Amino acid sequence: MRTEAEAAGPPLEPGDFVQLPVPVIQQLYHWDCGLACSRMVLRYLGQLDDSEFERALQELQLTRSIWTIDLAYLMHHFGVRHRFCTQTLGVDKGYKNQSFYRKHFDTEETRVNQLFAQAKACKVLVEKCRNVHQHQ
Repeated sequence: MRTEAEAAGPPLEPGDFVQLPVPVIQQLYHWDCGLACSRMVLRYLGQLDDSEFERALQELQLTRSIWTIDLAYLMHHFGVRHRFCTQTLGVDKGYKNQSFYRKHFDTEETRVNQLFAQAKACKVLVEKCRNVHQHQ
C-alpha cells in the first residue's frame, strides 16, 4: 500500500523497494514498541531466543523506559550491524513535557546522555544526521 505522498510521486518500479518477510510481533504494553520491533528484527535474522532476549534486557538494564539509543545497544549486543542516525546526539529536551517521559525525565536524561557519550567506546555506531527521514 502506498502513502499519499508516494502516490503523488512517480510510480514505484520493481527495483525501487525491497519487501522482507519480517514476522509480526505485537507489543505487550503501551511502552514497548521499540522492544517489539527489535524482537521482529532479531527473529527475521534468526537470532531471537526469548530467554536470551530477556537476559540481554536485564544485562543492559532495560526496563520500562526504552529510548532509541537503548535499542542501538541492544542490537549491538546481538551482533546486528547497524547505524543509528539521529537528529540529536543526546536527549531531546522537547520530550520533557510529554506525559510519557515527564515523570522520570531528569534521571533518564543523565542515563541516556551517558549512553550517547559512551557509544563510540562501546562500538555502537551513532551518527548525527540532519534529516533522518531522507534517503542518503
